[in-house]
Order: sequence, then C-alpha cells, then structure tokens
Amino acid sequence: MQQTKAGNTANIPEEASKMYQENEKFVNYVTNLDYTTKSYNKIRLTILDVEKPLVEKQLEEIDKKLLRAEKELSWSTAEIWDYIKTARSEVHDLENRLHNAKANVEQIQRLMSTWQDVPLYKRSEGKSTLLYLDDKEQRLNNRYKELDETGKKIHSLLKENSELLKVENNDSDAWKKYVDYVDQMVLEGFKRIINCNLMFFLRETDPAQNPDPLFESQLQLQAPNMLFNPSMDENDKNTFSELIEDLLDTIYKQGSLIPRLATHTNQANYQDALEHMQDLADLRTDFTDRVHAVIGKANEYRALFNKYAYLWVDDRQEFMRQFLLYGHVLTQEEIEANAEQGVPQNPPTLQQFKEQVDTYESIYEEVSKFEDTKIIDKWFRVDSRPFKQALLNIAKKWSFMFKQHLMDDVTNSLQELADFIKLHDKGLNVTVNEGDYDSLVEVMAHLGAVREKLPMFDAMFEPLKQKLELLKTYGQEINDDVYERLNALPEKWANTKKLALNVKQQVAPLQTNEVANLRRKVANFDVRQYEFREKFRKESPFAYDQTQVYRKLDQGHIDISAMEREMQMLNDSAALFEVTVPDFKQVKQCRKEIKLLKQLWDYVYLVRTTFDDWKKTKWREINAEAVVY
Repeated sequence: MQQTKAGNTANIPEEASKMYQENEKFVNYVTNLDYTTKSYNKIRLTILDVEKPLVEKQLEEIDKKLLRAEKELSWSTAEIWDYIKTARSEVHDLENRLHNAKANVEQIQRLMSTWQDVPLYKRSEGKSTLLYLDDKEQRLNNRYKELDETGKKIHSLLKENSELLKVENNDSDAWKKYVDYVDQMVLEGFKRIINCNLMFFLRETDPAQNPDPLFESQLQLQAPNMLFNPSMDENDKNTFSELIEDLLDTIYKQGSLIPRLATHTNQANYQDALEHMQDLADLRTDFTDRVHAVIGKANEYRALFNKYAYLWVDDRQEFMRQFLLYGHVLTQEEIEANAEQGVPQNPPTLQQFKEQVDTYESIYEEVSKFEDTKIIDKWFRVDSRPFKQALLNIAKKWSFMFKQHLMDDVTNSLQELADFIKLHDKGLNVTVNEGDYDSLVEVMAHLGAVREKLPMFDAMFEPLKQKLELLKTYGQEINDDVYERLNALPEKWANTKKLALNVKQQVAPLQTNEVANLRRKVANFDVRQYEFREKFRKESPFAYDQTQVYRKLDQGHIDISAMEREMQMLNDSAALFEVTVPDFKQVKQCRKEIKLLKQLWDYVYLVRTTFDDWKKTKWREINAEAVVY
C-alpha cells in the first residue's frame, strides 16, 4: 500500500485503503502487546520458587486476561485498546514489583558483604606489628553500630518486599519460606564475616606462613612468682586464654546485632546459629588449639628460669646472718647434728666473701646475656625484658650486699678506732693526784679499754687494706676519706698505745696502793658473804609452817640485791686494777635459793586455796564423776 500510494497508483481496494489508514493504531497495539509479552516472559523466566507462591494469584489473574486474547478477542473488538492497556499495566506492575523485590534482596546481599573481607581486628600499622587492641572498645562500638543500622535497613527492605509482593498473611507458609530465603542470605553473610575473622587468625598463626608475632605476653617477676602478663596460668584472672576467648566471642557477637528475620525459628538473632556451624567451629578449634600449644610452650620457657628462684625466694638478710656466723648457710643435717650444743661458729674469711661476690657477679653476667624476647611458633612473642631486668637487679643486690658489708666493715672499723682514740686520748690525759680515787678509776678504765682492744686494733689494718683492694677490683666506689683515715690512723693508734704506757707507769704507785686497798675490801666482803649466807638460811621461809612468807621473801630479795650490787662494784674495780677476786658463791647460792623458794611457796598457796575452796562446797553440789581418785 505504501509503495502503491507513493506511485499514485489508482484503483486501490477500499478495504485495503481503510486498513492502511489504521496502520499507526495497529503498530501501537503490536508494540504494547510485544512489551506485555516480554514483561510476562521475564516474570516467568526470572521468578524464583520462593517468589512464585506469593504472586501465584496475581499471575493467575493475568493468565486469565491473556487467555481472552487467545480465545475471544480480535483486532476489531471494540474494547481491544482498553484491554491491551490494562493487560500491559498489570503485567508491567507485577514485573516492576518483582524487579524491585529482587533489587532489595540484592541490596541485602551487598549490605551483608560489607565486612566479609574486613577483619574486626588487625595489626597496628603494617604487617610486622602485633595485633592492635588499644582501640578495641572503639572498634567494637563502631562495628556493632554499623551492624545495628544495617539490621534496621534489612528489616525495612524485607517489609518493603512484603508490600511489593502484596503479602496478605505474614503467617502463611509461602511468606515464611520467602523470609527463610532472605534470612539464609543474612546468615550466609554473617558466616562469611565470621569466617573472614577466623581465617585472619589462622593465617597469622600458621608457622608455615612465616608470620610475624601477632600476640605478646610479658614475663615479669613478682616475688615469689614469675608471672606472664597476660597470664598463662588457667587459674589466674586476665589470662591469655581468656583474652583469645574474648576476641572470639566479640567476633561471634556480631551475629547478635541483627534481629533474626525468620522469627518463626524462635531465635532472637543469628549468633546461636553461627555458633552451631560445624565448619566455623572447626576453624575456631584449630585456632584455640594453637593458643593452648603456645601457652604450654611459654610455661616450659618460664620453667627454665626456676633454677634462679633462690635469688628472689631466699631471705638475703638471713643468708647474710648465717654466712657471718658460720661461713655458709646451715643445712638441715648440720642443724640436726648439732641440736644440743649448737653449730659452732666459723666466721667467713675474705676469700669466702670474694667467692660469694664472684658467684653473683657471674650470675649477673649470665643473666645479661639472656634474650630480650622469645618467639614461639613464630606468631607468639614473650617479652622477657621486665623479668630479665628484675633478675639483674636482684643478682646485683646479692652481690652488693656482700660488697657493702665489706665496705661498711672498713668504714665502721676505722670510725670505731677514730672514736676510740679520741675518747681515750682525752681520758688518759687527765692528771691523777694522790688520794683522787675517782680520777684514778677513770684513768684505769681508759687503760683497761686500751689493753682490751690492743689485739684487735693491732691486727686490723692489713685486713682492711685487703678488703679495700678487693672492693677496688669490683669497681666499688670508695671515698678518699677512707684512704686518708687508713693512712693516718695507724700512727695515731701507735701514739695512743705510747700514751697508755706512759700513763700506766705514772699511776703505778697509786695503782699499787689501790690494789692493796681493794684486796682488803675483797677479803672483808668474802667474810661477810658467809655471814650473810647463815642469816639468809635462818630468816628465809624454808619450813612449811612459816608465816608472813612473802614479806620474808621480799626482804630476802632486797638484802641479796644489796650484796649483789656491792659484789659487782668489787668485780668492776678488780677488773680495772687487774686483781683476782673469788667467785662469791654464797651470794649466788642465796639468789638461786630465793627464786626456788618463791616458786615453791606459790605452789603451796595454790594448793591451800584450792582445798579451802573445796571445803566450802556443799555435798549436794559435788560432781562425783569429776572427782579424780
């Protein structure tokens, strides 16, 4: 018709001409029907099994309308255009709603894929650093907040799909199956998130991958224990194992941040389902097995230092006390073997001091060579520096204790001699006149002190020099004042000895007179002690029928004390003037007996008062069962 009309050809049939005039209308019909067909076919080709039951009625209604086109309608039907428009609109509406519903599901998948390649925890900066946990709380808060917002979005999208698919009954099996379909997508998304985190830990703790250390624990010394921080002892708090479990729990907890879509599963969220996934559980077990293996090896490493435990367990002061008395720490066998008479004292020599210092200096050098860190299974690092430094300090304290004792002995000995010289030089320079007994006694006391200290001070200087030489070999800081005193004091001591000798010669005549006088006093006291003894025997309550016993005991104590004071004065004077005195056994015997008398009379009165109390008891109040025969 187009060609004919273009050539102005006459004689065109009227019907053909009418048909041509409606060409555009038919083209529009065909175009719309074609669009409807494509939309319908798209629905049939792309609809999912879980979607089909939800729109089944809608499809049936469309199929009924399309069936009219096949069975009833023709191009000349009056309402054909209305039919085509209605069919197209209904098919397109369903196709569009299904498309949007699918797009929402795809968006849910995209939302859940956000973290499937992003571990919750990571190293600080770069691959060679430890797992960074300083921002743990902030990191968790951010991730949990994101998941919470995502959960709200997912629930909103599912609700929108319910409206798009025109779900009339949310309790229908068809809708539950659809929800299960979307719910499973969310669960799979969580599974990939958890898997990503577990695989991160497994990769970073696989020795075959040659990883850098991921975790670290400090070995510390908190006497009397060696402790890890975090602890490797399961009975402690804040253990490494608890840290790992906490990290894993926070990873799984992500599944609790989105409420379960499939509420008919009676699960509030996805965490429980994730925890029951065997493949994830196997990955978790593989990781925790590595953790437990590392804990065991770390404890074995710590046990290597048990041989040094005595350094922080033993009491240094008690060790030094026994060392100064016996030259070593007593063994249990020595204590038991000398239980009765006691272990004989045997003060240490300078060589023994040197051996002790050398021992602990050697330990110090040995400890200083310890490694600062210990790598276990390539992914776990023990930071030994705190323990190492503490052990170095303790070893140095032991060494310093012996060196300081030697240094103190030198300075104290020199100070003692200097004070002695100052005191007794002054005392020996006192002028003693004939008849001045107090001055004579004072001078004799100074002479006695010099005589007593003479052997010790004479033999002191060479050992002190040896001690200083030994300390010097260890780099011990020694004040110049010590050397100055050590050089000056021998001469001063020699002068003091000369002074004492001169004074002794000067007071010799006065001393002779006083010695004779003292001997007379001693002889007189010796006679008096026998008289006192007789009096004590007569007046003291030695008989059972004595009265006023405690008054007599008190008086006896007073009298004996007076005799003892006089006896002590004679002994002191005798020591000054080098006079031998008897033991005065009678006075000592009186003291011994009055103590025994006091104890005896205490028992006597205890028995008497007990019997007197019993005599007051009525017969009916006597407990016959308690009577002891």
